[in-house]
Amino acid sequence: MVALEINLALVIILALYFAYTDGFQVGSSVPASAIGCRALKPVQAIVIAATCEFAGALLGGSAVANTVSHITSWPNRADLLPVLVSGLVAACFWNYLMRWIQQPSSSTHALFGGIVGAIVAASGTGKYVVWGSFNSIIDSTGVCKVLLSLILSPLLGIAAGYLALRIANILLMRASTRIVPAIMASQWVAVGALAFSHGANDSQKAMGCIVLGLSAAGIDHSLTIPLWVRVMTGSAIALGVVALTPGIVKKVGTQIFRLRPLHGLMTQVASAGIIFSASAVGGPVSTTQVIASSVMGVGSAARLKGVHWAAAREILVCWFLTIPGTFIMAWLIQLTVFNGFLAYLSHL
Repeated sequence: MVALEINLALVIILALYFAYTDGFQVGSSVPASAIGCRALKPVQAIVIAATCEFAGALLGGSAVANTVSHITSWPNRADLLPVLVSGLVAACFWNYLMRWIQQPSSSTHALFGGIVGAIVAASGTGKYVVWGSFNSIIDSTGVCKVLLSLILSPLLGIAAGYLALRIANILLMRASTRIVPAIMASQWVAVGALAFSHGANDSQKAMGCIVLGLSAAGIDHSLTIPLWVRVMTGSAIALGVVALTPGIVKKVGTQIFRLRPLHGLMTQVASAGIIFSASAVGGPVSTTQVIASSVMGVGSAARLKGVHWAAAREILVCWFLTIPGTFIMAWLIQLTVFNGFLAYLSHL
């Protein structure tokens, strides 16, 4: 009984801590375009983003959390708790590592790579991973739905950013420079919408882990998100946004493409639209991927040669390394640390 309570407490604490690391790692990309094009000052952007992140966690639904909570078919539910601990430790450590090297990475990749790696290490095979099947983004299930979301979202980000700026240029063809202040002012709303969409999508990944942990401990089998989980997760991700990572803001906001006010606005509109849509169908997308790829799309529409493809390539390499990196990390943690330590606790 003592071991069960300790394991559940670890899952809840680590899930909330993961939400915090997601806030400073992925959340730093949310206001990056507005700060990069100088539409908002950093303090203004942080206040708007943190407030709307919390609102997104409270009001953003539960479709993504359901996707997370159905990623495994582990039979003995109590034994799932230390597995979740291993996966969350790996994801949190990876986010801190990426913060240290000032590299925008995907917390979504980190979390799912960590959980799957821990399940494989604990079971010896991947038989308790719900791999699902590839269909449409709505009909897909399990890991396949996660992978499909992660693959499609950056492609859609590039396309949406490109089209958004092209359409905006056509609509504003006869506009004078007097419209620039209005474009800059509109980013208060656009950044808020993007932060809300990120809070709705990314906070649910931590919520899904907590709900899965509560179910594994036999406390709540409904797989619904209690209000206290929403409040605590929303608070954690908002605090993470306050602890912004300047290097990531600079890389996304200025080093991929030198954004102007209209570019920044179209980046925010395109990114928010994709993330909102993904949240509605339960697709756990990478906000970092969506925003960075939208910047690439906007930059390509504005001036293809102006896109710093070397910086973009560096980000892409990091994305591809995250899943195998956290998979191996969680696998090692589960085998070398938690299998022995938590097995000892189970005898208390």
